[in-house]
Amino acid sequence: MDRTQWQQREMIERGLSSGRLTQAEFRQLRGEQRAIRAEERSYRSDGRLSGTERADLRQDQAAAWRNIRTEMNDGQRQNYYGR
Repeated sequence: MDRTQWQQREMIERGLSSGRLTQAEFRQLRGEQRAIRAEERSYRSDGRLSGTERADLRQDQAAAWRNIRTEMNDGQRQNYYGR
């Protein structure tokens, strides 16, 4: 899970720095990443990750990838001044 989360965070950061994500899109996508991490922590609180929990996290991460791609390709651009 960590590698996928790292890749998603990197993609979101690059999207903001390149102007392909607006500040609002960036905040929404980062919030989604935080929610996935919180869910994973909750699942691991008993010391293990069940197959069902792992599948749920993978589904959440797949949805996050779709959201990242959608937002990066929706044509909304961040202007030079960050507005």
